[in-house]
Amino acid sequence: MRKLSKDKYIIAGLITFGIFFLGLFLGLAIEGKRVNYIESVSRKQNIDFSSLQLQYAFIDQLSQEKNCLAVQKTFEQNIQNLESTRTRLENFDREARLNKNELDILKNEYILAQIRYWLLAERTREVCGADIVNILYFFSDEKECADCEKQAFVLTYLKKKFKDKLLIFSFDSKFEAEPMITLFKNTYNITTYPTIVIEGKPRKKFQDKDSILREICTYYKEKTEDC
Repeated sequence: MRKLSKDKYIIAGLITFGIFFLGLFLGLAIEGKRVNYIESVSRKQNIDFSSLQLQYAFIDQLSQEKNCLAVQKTFEQNIQNLESTRTRLENFDREARLNKNELDILKNEYILAQIRYWLLAERTREVCGADIVNILYFFSDEKECADCEKQAFVLTYLKKKFKDKLLIFSFDSKFEAEPMITLFKNTYNITTYPTIVIEGKPRKKFQDKDSILREICTYYKEKTEDC
């Protein structure tokens, strides 16, 4: 009986170890596939950003040549590219739990891409007189900013209304690994969230649709039905 009981414990132990090592092996295999997927997305993202950089340089050259028709067409494509990049970054955020460093790099690159595009939009308006309005939107996490989700909803609504005539650039105020975030916050004295900056004028705390409309409509040369 003792021998039989001992054999049962040994068999149970072997089965337990077998299940443990099988689970460990499967976990490592799944993790490896996820890391490979994330690295693949990261490489694709880096190629996209390199392409955007070349497009930005091209737009700047067109602006200097005052080829405004070509500038407008290229800008429209870039607006779509920037929105597509934002969507992919959000998807990457959900997948990149195992690789925070890669995610931070992509966030940093996206922030810089937005800033470059904002500066070129300013340049294009200066040279070609583009009828656009820029909004910089600074948000924080839910703990620090209960109204940020609501503010984002209002800005998304206005973006759908005005389309390419309204450029909205969103910045995570917590991402101070990028020095430009700190520079923005110091320049516009941003201490509370949400904060939106309409054509260089900061508006702190939540701004409803009507208050933003009243502000941005003063900048458009051609009045639309929404203004």
